[in-house]
Order: sequence, then C-alpha cells, then structure tokens
Amino acid sequence: MKKNMKKAAALTLSAVMAAGLLTGCGSSDSGASAAKDTSAKDTTANSGAAQSGSENAGGIDLSEHVDLTMYLLGDRTADFDEVYGEINKLLEEKLNCSINVEFLSWGEHDTKYSLLFSGGEDFDLIFTASSWGHYEQTVALGGFYELTEDFIKTYAPEIWETVPELAWSQAKIDGKIYMVPNYQNEFGQDVVAVRGDLMEEYGIKQITNWDELIAFYKACAEHGMYASQGGPWYQYFQSQGLTTTGGAPKSGELVLYNTQDPSDLSFTYLLDWEGFTDYCKQMKELADMGCWSPDVLNANDERQTGLLTGRTAGMIWNLGSCTTYAKQANAENPDWNVTLVDPVSSQPKKVNSYINNGVAINVNSKNPERAMMVLNELYTNPTINDMTRFGIEGKHWEAVGDDQFKVIDESNFGVDSNCNWGWMNETIKRTEFIENRTALDDTHDAMLDAWNNNVKGEHPYDGFNFDSTNVTTQMAAVDAAMTSYYEPLVNGLVDDVDATLEQFRAAMESAGIRDILAEMESQAAAYVAK
Repeated sequence: MKKNMKKAAALTLSAVMAAGLLTGCGSSDSGASAAKDTSAKDTTANSGAAQSGSENAGGIDLSEHVDLTMYLLGDRTADFDEVYGEINKLLEEKLNCSINVEFLSWGEHDTKYSLLFSGGEDFDLIFTASSWGHYEQTVALGGFYELTEDFIKTYAPEIWETVPELAWSQAKIDGKIYMVPNYQNEFGQDVVAVRGDLMEEYGIKQITNWDELIAFYKACAEHGMYASQGGPWYQYFQSQGLTTTGGAPKSGELVLYNTQDPSDLSFTYLLDWEGFTDYCKQMKELADMGCWSPDVLNANDERQTGLLTGRTAGMIWNLGSCTTYAKQANAENPDWNVTLVDPVSSQPKKVNSYINNGVAINVNSKNPERAMMVLNELYTNPTINDMTRFGIEGKHWEAVGDDQFKVIDESNFGVDSNCNWGWMNETIKRTEFIENRTALDDTHDAMLDAWNNNVKGEHPYDGFNFDSTNVTTQMAAVDAAMTSYYEPLVNGLVDDVDATLEQFRAAMESAGIRDILAEMESQAAAYVAK
C-alpha cells in the first residue's frame, strides 16, 4: 500500500513535469504506470528468450564477441568483481559479450568525468544524471550517443516498453534523447544518519530543523567529535525553501530557485543572495570550533567513511543510502544506535524526475548496439537486475516470494550501493523483507510515511534543465573560478568570509556569470511560456 501511495503521488506530480523539457517536446502518458506494471512479466520473459545460432531472438547478429567497458560512480566494493563475473556469464551466453566496470569515485567524478570524453577514453556505457551527474554538460560537449526511437526499439525493446513516456520526454535535449532514464519514484531530499548514543550523551532530544542541527554540531565540537565530513550546505538552502537548478554550474548549486512557491519564477544566484553570506559565516564559526576536519577539502573519503569508522557523528545523504550505512554501522557497533533525522522536516518534499539517474552511451563507442543490448539486460532481466542490486543469491541475499528480498551479507556488496541506480526498474524492483525489525526500520518507515503525506506541489522549474550550449565558454570559466572559492566557503575554511566572497564575486563576473544568468532566464521564460 505504501509503495502504491508513493507511485500515485509521484506520477501525479510528474504530469506537470512533462513540460519540463529544454525543447518542450513530448507529452505525458496518463496510463504509463498501469501499462508498465501489467506488461512487466511479458517484457522480462522476452528479455530471457533463447538465442538461435549466432543471432538473438530479435535476429541481430551476435557472432562477433565484444568486450564492453562501463563507468560507474563511487567505489568498488569487496565482492563487486565476483558479482559481475556471474553477470558476465549470463551476458556471454545471451549476447556473446562481457562488460568490464570502472569507477569514478565521489571525490573525483566532478573533475574526471569530462576528461573521459575530451581524452578520447575507450569505453561504451556510463552512468549519468541531470544536473549533478553531468548529463546536460556532456550533451553540450557532444559526448553522448543519440538514442533514436528506432535504435531503442531495435536493441532494447523491453526498455522501450518499460520506461514511461514522461521519462523519455524529460531526457530530451533539443528534441533528442541521450540517456536511458531510470524508472523509480524517489524523493529529492537528503537526511542525516546520526549516532543516537551521542545525541543522548550530548542532551540533544531531536533534530528537526536548522537550529537543532547546528546545536548538535556545536555539541559534537565541544565534546571533541567531528559532526560530519563538511558543512551541511544542502540542509541550509532547503530549509529556506530553495533547491538546485538543473544544468546550472556546480551541479545546479550556484543558481537556486524557490521550489516551495510555484508563483516565484526568480532565480537566486548565490553571490547576490544574503542568505549565502549568512551560511558562510555560520560555517566559519563551526569550522573554527572543530565541527569537521580542517583537511576535509583534501580528503578523498567516501560519504559514509566518517560514520562507519567512528570519525564523525553523522553522515548526510539520501534516505536509502543513509539507511543502508546506518544499518551497517549498527551491525558493527550496536551501542552506537545510529538513527535518521530530517533537519527540514516541516518542508513539503520534492519528488525527483526520472532523469535524476540514468545511463548513456559514449558517442565514440565501437559497439553502441551491443552496449544498448547489455543495458536492456541490466534494466529488464530480473535475474541480472537483482544481482546488480543485491549481489549473488545465496551469498549476499535470498529471495522472499516473488517480490521481496532478505539480506544475508550487507558488508561486502551492499544493497543498491554500487551505482546500479541508472537502471532501477519499478516493475521488477524487489522490496526488503525485514524479519526482525529494529527502531531504525521504524524510523525509516515513519519518515517515508511523513514525506508521502507532505508532497509539495509542482513548481514550473522542477522539470527545467538549462542548456549551456550557447555559453559553453563562460560555463568552463565559471567552473574554473569556482574551484578556488566555492568549497572553502561552504565548509567555512577561509580566513575572512567577506573578503573571500568579494574575490569570488569578482572572479565570477570576469568569467561571464551574467551571460549565463541571462541565457538561463531567457530559456526559463520560453520554457514557462510553453
């Protein structure tokens, strides 16, 4: 019931987002969810059809063996290669190919992602996402292979039947598709996985708003404990009703908009906003107190590292990831009592668009057809999809009925922890069976219920994605200028906030930020008019 409520809420909201295209192409499919659910069994059956000779069921020539390479974001887990070794056995049998997976860590993907394309790296598939996952920027650079309707239908027919029309529409840039969007309904809201034992020790009863979060951070510092791996920037601007703008610099963070007020069509450029100055000064105070490591800008730690090692009292991420690592932390350290808190609990929640996760094909791939066929298996073959989510059945997890799973070993592979999000498929997605529920499970479900009962209305910009093609030079200059100022400021690691902000403003003006803002406002006006 809960899952159905979530789907209904998300799809209702998404109806307005169908207009959220750079070109205004496409229309929503009011029956998409029902159609996809009822056809799931048929499409996955086709996906497992046997080959005949050197051809697959669709008559495509598979006589030449190919080895593909795919890039994902994050770090390789201990059993990752073993799991994908089993997946390759199935791909060899079905498609006469194998797939090698490389990773771009969270600490390096912002700088190295574009270099894969500019450097002519030989690979085939890559995870991408609107705004934060380099989708619009890479399309502007000509890095992705265009996915025409005929191409998708030929080499990934089950994907074409599964992905809602709205998702394909959201993926269009100038009327063309360059990614396969994931098909799941998820909230675009970060939470904090926090050590309950420390909350109790410090006398912190709850963390439901910004002031309570800051009180916890200060309490951590007073007791010689790092609160997190850096400043809680997202929690600040979300508490102000703001959210990132798709396609804007720095994964949308440099230009925000008021997602809580659909009548407010203005953009908030950080360096014109007094709120950003206020935040930076608060972070300076927290950093000086010792709320996080002064070396945080030079560290390549994953988001979960601080929490799992006991170095920090909390970790900021999405609900699913925080729950996963909170469970791991509690399993390894039961006395920590890691729980979940939402520092912007009063804010109605935003549902992410489908292009918040996806997969694209390198424009220079030597085998785009086979790459698309492999993606079709990852996306719609239940056996392979389960393996990418949970690992090896019998070792990492076991099935409970037809649509649930039970974790056996969480630590060496993880549930949905290996950047499999680009091919999440609501029609075959198992949910977790929890035999011995804990307080953390109850907290997770209560938080999700609260969100489902407090879904925000649509803002016209929720589906808007800025196309930087006309200001590519300025975008590159802005990105370069940001490296010297942005991260130090949002983490409070500057000597003089006001002086650094002035230097930042001057650098951005010289880089051409006003050209970008003017182009963004022009596109947004045209988008709203449509």
